[in-house]
This record gives sequence, structure tokens and C-alpha cells, in this order.
Amino acid sequence: MASIAGLNKLGLPRLSSRMDPEDARAIRNYLYQMQEQLQYVLTNIDTENLSDGLKSRLGETGGSAG
Repeated sequence: MASIAGLNKLGLPRLSSRMDPEDARAIRNYLYQMQEQLQYVLTNIDTENLSDGLKSRLGETGGSAG
């Protein structure tokens, strides 16, 4: 199972050197924002937001969810 800590290790795609620097900067900023939002959501999810099936699966494997 992938870990939330692994989100920090995701690499940005290589952008073409022919790309306009402003466009490249905008894409990088957008990707950083998406990564931060995803990490926030995944680290702050509470069990009330999980389906009953997932709660039982996590309980069976000893995982903790919120």
C-alpha cells in the first residue's frame, strides 16, 4: 500500500526547454498546489468520511483511519 509520506517524493515531469518560462512556472505552481491539497486531504480524512466496507477492511488489517 502506498504511504502518504511518499507524496513528497513525487517528481515533477520534465518540461520542454522550448516551453515558455511563464507557462512552465504556472504548471509547476499548479502541480505543487495539487500535491499540497492532496496531502492535506489524505492526512486529515476522518472515519466518518469512509465507507463501511473500507472501515471494516482497515480494521481487519490493523490500519488506523483518523
